[in-house]
Amino acid sequence: MAQTDPLKTLFRSLQGKGALPLEPDDPYYVPIHEAAPVKDPILLLFHRIDMAESESVNLLTGFRGNGKSTELKRLKKLLEEEGDAQVFLVNMLDYVLMTKPLELSDFILSLMAALAGKAEETVEALAPLSQSYWERLSNFLTSEVQLEKLDIGTKGIGMTAKFGFKLKTDPEFKSKIQTHLQGHLTRLVEDAQQFVDELVRKIRELRQDPDKKVVLLVDSLEQIRGVGEDAETIYDSVVELFSGQAANLHFPKLHVVYTVPPYLNSLAHNLGRSLGGHPIVQWPNIHVRKSDNEADPEGLAIMTAVIEKRFPEWKSIIPEDVLQRLASVSGGDLRDFFRLIRECTISLRTLRRSNPDAVLEAPVVNRVIQQLTNELLPIADEDARWLARIHETKKESLNTEKDLPSLARFLDSNLIMNYLNGEPWYDIHPLLVPEIKSRTNT
Repeated sequence: MAQTDPLKTLFRSLQGKGALPLEPDDPYYVPIHEAAPVKDPILLLFHRIDMAESESVNLLTGFRGNGKSTELKRLKKLLEEEGDAQVFLVNMLDYVLMTKPLELSDFILSLMAALAGKAEETVEALAPLSQSYWERLSNFLTSEVQLEKLDIGTKGIGMTAKFGFKLKTDPEFKSKIQTHLQGHLTRLVEDAQQFVDELVRKIRELRQDPDKKVVLLVDSLEQIRGVGEDAETIYDSVVELFSGQAANLHFPKLHVVYTVPPYLNSLAHNLGRSLGGHPIVQWPNIHVRKSDNEADPEGLAIMTAVIEKRFPEWKSIIPEDVLQRLASVSGGDLRDFFRLIRECTISLRTLRRSNPDAVLEAPVVNRVIQQLTNELLPIADEDARWLARIHETKKESLNTEKDLPSLARFLDSNLIMNYLNGEPWYDIHPLLVPEIKSRTNT
């Protein structure tokens, strides 16, 4: 039997399944905020939903790749086991085109496709109910809305899957939906609310519990991002959806948690008030640094534990001081942390082809870090001055509201990061600090 390559083992533990959202009982899972319950965003959401009597809406925000999807799985488990709720967790990456403007019409259809698909998959007895909804919807779109050549499949479960897939992958179809439904939004929302009401009633009937709590966790919406010439239009569409159309995001007897992009909190003030009264819950990056720019030993210990769980022999490959450095320069972003370590293993394996005794030394680590730094550059002079203010003040440092789209771009591009020590604060990506300091003489 061939000897196991430890470099390959470490690499694979940080990609594929190892990099996907984890179940709370997964051997790779590491608690991040659970040690301090009062600071645990997921526990806060659990209590909000568990204590609510009828329906509710909550918003959860955080950066892509910082463990939020894993934590939603923990929320699902808490709600099911301690709250005795029926929970549907849906991944909107399967239903939404994340780089195009999002309107109420296509969002409601995508959301209902996600909910119906998950309901059919989870509770077989709900399949006829969801199929009936999609048949009514198909008739509505082709007869009253007169959307020709709908072509979303035949009756049955395939209709839900095909419709959701088409909305995600076919920009022309998505645009047609938006255009043709502009004068029919009230009917569309009412039909969706009716479907949700019927769904909840059926679940309560099946469970023989007239007060059974039903929860929908809507993951991955934080990945909606502005790109290219459409960037500002995309940002505006997200604000309009969650602020201007807030009333249409409530559903009878259903508790909903929407994940939203970090920039939404800056672009739409007091958003929680419009969506049920609760402030946005933030899932921050791991605190590898404090607001005074000093290293945070607790956060660095969590980052180390993440690797320890995946590959206990990591010290045989990565010196402890190198791992701490990689954790620090990642800013507490798990995705960047994993990328840095994977690139280090690739570089070391390459070196060992000619020198089997090669170890991970500073020149190799510096080169890997520079590769990630290059992805954040170049920075325009005006942006550099603004980023310098953010680094100094730990706040957004907006001059005028006209700068809001640029702030959204910073957040969206991971140029600035969000942390939470009692209150939210911001800082630029650690890899940008030398560049910004050299450009602004700070």
